[in-house]
Amino acid sequence: MSDDVPAVRIRASHLDRERVIEVLRSAVADGRLDISEFSERTERVYGARMLGELPEITADLVPPEQQPIRVDNRPLAAFFGNLERSGRWVVRASEAVFAVGGDVRLDLRDALLIRNHTRMSASSVFGRIRIDVPEGVEVRLRGWSFLGRRTTSVRRPRGEDAPVLEIEGFSLFGSLTVHAPTRPRNWLPWRRRGRKAVE
Repeated sequence: MSDDVPAVRIRASHLDRERVIEVLRSAVADGRLDISEFSERTERVYGARMLGELPEITADLVPPEQQPIRVDNRPLAAFFGNLERSGRWVVRASEAVFAVGGDVRLDLRDALLIRNHTRMSASSVFGRIRIDVPEGVEVRLRGWSFLGRRTTSVRRPRGEDAPVLEIEGFSLFGSLTVHAPTRPRNWLPWRRRGRKAVE
C-alpha cells in the first residue's frame, strides 16, 4: 500500500464494516436508534468502500474515543494532558509521538498498519509514552534518554517476515515503554494429570 494514500481513502474491509454494525445494533437495543434508522445506516455501511465513509455513520452515537473506526490525522501529542488511541485506528507508515508533561498511550493491537514496516519517532519530556503491540511484531527500539528510560518487553518473533515497528527518539526526564500481550500460562499441569490418574 502506498504511503501517499490518505487514511480516509483506504479500502474498508468486512471486519471494519462489522465493527460499525455492532455499534448500530447496540444503539437499537438501548433505544437510541429505531428500526428504520438502523436499516438506513446499515445500508450506508455495506455500501461504503473507503474507511473515511464509516466514522460519520456512528459519530452521534458514541464519543470519539469509542468510535469503531478512527480515521484521525491529528498529531499524536500530549502537552500537559493525556492522549489515548486504541481500537481500529490507522497507523501511517511514519508517525511522530510527543509527550510533554503528559501521558500518551497507543494501543496497536487492533490498529490498521498501512505498511509492514512502520517508523515511529517517539519522544518524551517530563512525560510518559506507552505503546502496546500485538504478538508477532518485531520492535526495534533506538534513541537516548537522560534521567529517563526507554524499555521494551517485546520478544523477538521467530518468523523472518514479521511486521516491524522501528521506534526512535529521546526521553528527557520521561519514559517510553513498549509492551506485548502476556502469554497465558498453563498453571500446574501436573495437578490436572494427577486428577485424571485418581479418577
